[in-house]
Amino acid sequence: MIGYENMHSFQNLYNAHMAARRGKRNKTEVIRFEMNLGGNLCALQQELERKTYRPRGYKHFMVYEPKERSIFAPDYADRVVQHCLCDNIMMPCLEPRLIYDNAACRVGKGTHFSIDRLSGFMRDFYSRHATDGYFLKCDIKKYFDSINHTVLKQKLNKVFDGEIFDLLCRIIGSYKTSQNAGLPLGNQASQ
Repeated sequence: MIGYENMHSFQNLYNAHMAARRGKRNKTEVIRFEMNLGGNLCALQQELERKTYRPRGYKHFMVYEPKERSIFAPDYADRVVQHCLCDNIMMPCLEPRLIYDNAACRVGKGTHFSIDRLSGFMRDFYSRHATDGYFLKCDIKKYFDSINHTVLKQKLNKVFDGEIFDLLCRIIGSYKTSQNAGLPLGNQASQ
């Protein structure tokens, strides 16, 4: 894991830009950012170094697959910062703390991994108990909207401190659904 002072190096920001643009190269905001790529990355680097970086806001839209969801997508520059933060600081720190079967937003673990693990668990259960059992499939309605900022910050402060914690607090505080609660669907840091 690298520290805050190295997180926002030009190379790390460039790598974050390359990750953020994956699958979105033809989007207007990506093209506009790339038209002055060096200048935009240098500006982000200076904002992060000087600790003046503030999230720029969100673009709201709806998606309807597999169900209706309200998405708040951050500005492209904010996506670059979040990729840099998540890829270089958060994931290396949090990855060892996660259980093996958690496949959410983890490298090398996705839908196929989850299906294979669930199938294995179900076969194992069936071999021991036949059909004498149940499984629960559930979804917590508006889960991201209900996350309390104060509680989240207390938990993050046990893992991160200093400039990283301050940056996380700015990202958390950039969106609210109700009094002191909510994380936007669309932020990489929310995941």
